[in-house]
Amino acid sequence: MSQAGRKRRIIGPIRQIVQLGALASTGEWLWVGALRCPYGIPFMSCGSCPMRVCPGTWLQTWVIGFLVVSGIVAGRVFCGWACPMGVIQDLLGRVPKLRALSRPRFGRVDRWLKGLKYVLLLVTVTAFYLLNERFAVPVRGHSNWSLDAVRVAWLTYDTASRVRVVILVTGVVLALGLTRVWCRYLCPLGALLVIGNRISLFRLRRNPSLCANCGKYPRECRTYTTPGTADCVICGDCIEGCARGAIGFRTALSARTRPGEADVRQERAVTKVRVLTKWMVDRQWFRGIISAGYR
Repeated sequence: MSQAGRKRRIIGPIRQIVQLGALASTGEWLWVGALRCPYGIPFMSCGSCPMRVCPGTWLQTWVIGFLVVSGIVAGRVFCGWACPMGVIQDLLGRVPKLRALSRPRFGRVDRWLKGLKYVLLLVTVTAFYLLNERFAVPVRGHSNWSLDAVRVAWLTYDTASRVRVVILVTGVVLALGLTRVWCRYLCPLGALLVIGNRISLFRLRRNPSLCANCGKYPRECRTYTTPGTADCVICGDCIEGCARGAIGFRTALSARTRPGEADVRQERAVTKVRVLTKWMVDRQWFRGIISAGYR
């Protein structure tokens, strides 16, 4: 067996182990943030949250650091390997008798719907500054998994917070019939991490000389996209599934460049990273995300 074959054989199991570990580490935060967060936009003001029992009070800084580093190194790899909502979406995609519905054939409609997450990103950022100056009554329970606490929190929510819960629950339920529906159409974080797919050091690439243009990807892709594009979550399914071995990881500067072209690409990549860093510093991006609630 070739080395490429051995790699393809182990990518899936390794990814599943990493996903389950990520869910075990952050699942409690996802549950509390989605259903009991006293702020209008959850997962954003954890540093100042009055409900100190939430794991987000100490997890948030680590997760943001991982998002930045992983985004620069490998794009949306967080979405495909470590996102707790993504893990849940994948698990629901395995539900028997519904897997036939998990791969859509409506390519044009799918492309239009994928634009919705960018709208939700704009709404989320705007609402963060409008709503997270205040918070609802923090509801504590005998356990962070308490259903009674969830019920009481719902009764104390305003309209905006209830809409947020409905959107999150809808994304989970729809995953029973459509694989990764949250990641495709509704996730504002995924829309933000698209930047990573554009500037990352390592990317999924298709080898045109080996590819038969069979159309298996996006047809068999869990997010119905082609490798390395904006909606690719770097799950590695296409590396395992391509019988010709035409898909794999390559550096951003590798791969069949004409003389001098690599230097141009390197300069462009450095410029992109420099512009993004300056943008975040100028707008105090890290301060706004990590410690907004301390105001």
